[in-house]
Amino acid sequence: MRQRKVKPAKSSPLKNNRLLKMLLSQLAGQPMRFIRASWKIDGVSQHPEAAALLQAGKSVIYALWHGRMYLLFKSVPLDQVAILVSPSNDGEFITRIAQCIGFRHFVRGSHKRGGTQAILGLHKALQEDRHSIAFTVDGPRGPRYVVKPGIIRLASQTGAPIIPLGASSKRLLKKFDKAWDHFHAPLPFTGMHLTYGQPLHVPSGLSEEDILHYSRTLEAELMKINLEADQVYGFREKERL
Repeated sequence: MRQRKVKPAKSSPLKNNRLLKMLLSQLAGQPMRFIRASWKIDGVSQHPEAAALLQAGKSVIYALWHGRMYLLFKSVPLDQVAILVSPSNDGEFITRIAQCIGFRHFVRGSHKRGGTQAILGLHKALQEDRHSIAFTVDGPRGPRYVVKPGIIRLASQTGAPIIPLGASSKRLLKKFDKAWDHFHAPLPFTGMHLTYGQPLHVPSGLSEEDILHYSRTLEAELMKINLEADQVYGFREKERL
């Protein structure tokens, strides 16, 4: 009886070709860098305590909705903020794009892969390296506008305050309503209004009930400041959510 030869699985060209990854990330990253530079900040609203923390250069945890991730490019000093990136090949690709835009510090890990490594890396970034951290609090896959407990636990363990970030853009190229996060893609050269909400200080030694309470408090503040930013441009309440 003849045995059938099993063909080896084809690997992705992107997975094994570092040069190709580098070229593709440059092709994606450079236009994004140009678009970021083209956005105009029309106004900034800051809670007084948030303004004081930022003025003092404190290490903080920035919190934002996944669907308004674009605001991160204009609201924080890119070279002083560490972002969490998956340890996968896709994560490597994203890291290279982020470097093109201007980010310099990365923590590799995720909830599913390298979770312990990610936690240790975030602690090190905040407490030893004195960087700030940026969190898309409802990511990576939702539910939309629901704060997951990881950011609350990190704030409780490190003592770093959470600063909620919000923004609205005057004109969108598209709001992806079919995407889980309703991702906003602003047009180049459009105006933006940025909001920095009331900082959240999370004590240590939290119970699960406490974590839920602080998560809901952060949700409410994020919803409030993003709606306020939308109203700057005359959008009706929840029109852009």
